[in-house]
Amino acid sequence: MLAWAIPTYTPAYPGYGASPALMLNVSVYVMLFMAILSLIRISVAVYTNRPVCSEEREFPEDLEGDDGFTQVGRMNLLHLARVMIPCVLLVVAIEYIGYALASFAFLMILQYLIGSRKWLQSTILSSVLVAVLYIVMRYGFGVPVPGPQVF
Repeated sequence: MLAWAIPTYTPAYPGYGASPALMLNVSVYVMLFMAILSLIRISVAVYTNRPVCSEEREFPEDLEGDDGFTQVGRMNLLHLARVMIPCVLLVVAIEYIGYALASFAFLMILQYLIGSRKWLQSTILSSVLVAVLYIVMRYGFGVPVPGPQVF
């Protein structure tokens, strides 16, 4: 989302020197590159059944013997997909149905996927969060929200 939102919604820089968005773009692409490298490394370790060496474990000092515990063993791709798929769909949906409706649907789906089954609580929380973020973005920062406008 950052790799798409920053270049799309940053206005052209008419002055001399570097654009104000340059630092944001560089930092986002570095973070994305490092995340992709980490996912590739973990995926290779999972599929080749090779444990991560003890120097790369999160808490190697807690292990008296080699019990096979690694951070790779704690990774669950299904849980990662449960979060990433709604995020990708949010970015696509904003262009078609607008920020307010897409964000409300995103928050409702995300709350359902993490285990919240209280519909009234989820609806109130989603509505309040979307309204607060809309007001802060639109009137506080003066930034137009992306997509077609419902209000």
